[in-house]
Amino acid sequence: MIQMKTRPERRAGRMGARQIYEALKEQIIARVYGTDGLLPSSRALAGEMGVARSTVTVAYEQLAAEGFIETRHGARPRVARAVVERG
Repeated sequence: MIQMKTRPERRAGRMGARQIYEALKEQIIARVYGTDGLLPSSRALAGEMGVARSTVTVAYEQLAAEGFIETRHGARPRVARAVVERG
């Protein structure tokens, strides 16, 4: 199973899209995902975090909108090429 590198803390007992977004963004900036840049699938990450898949999808959509990740239907998200090249 592919896991999130570090797990964000739950606030008030609930994990939200914003917390997942912030944790992933920090990890991407810190280059935690390495050269392949593959992130967990939304289904895998949702299961790991104990949240609905739609919660992870919202976080991934925000990261994509800001240019941190690239998404393709049916494929795991990956760190955007521009982010990797900035290194």
